[in-house]
Amino acid sequence: MKSLVLVGAGGVIGALVRYLSGEAISSYPLAIFLVNLLGVAIAGYFGFQRISLERRAFWVAGVAGGMTTFSSVALIHAENSGLLAIAYFFGTVAASLAILALIRLKLVR
Repeated sequence: MKSLVLVGAGGVIGALVRYLSGEAISSYPLAIFLVNLLGVAIAGYFGFQRISLERRAFWVAGVAGGMTTFSSVALIHAENSGLLAIAYFFGTVAASLAILALIRLKLVR
């Protein structure tokens, strides 16, 4: 039950960060791109560390999970079929993998 509450609390924080970032950055695809990368960085940072299951639940499943959604990427594809949508998708994946590789290099030794 404690993990469920922690995931929920983290999810609220992540969803609010996502929403407020969208409000602060007026460019819709750019805001989603940046928030998704921040979520990946948070998930990678806490996911690669030896921390309690409760902290992992809060940060990875909660905060990062609340910030990042594949549905936003799918919506961008539906709205912008073509080269921009393809570049956005592969750019998001490539940047995410690069971020995780850098975090892993710094944390896992």
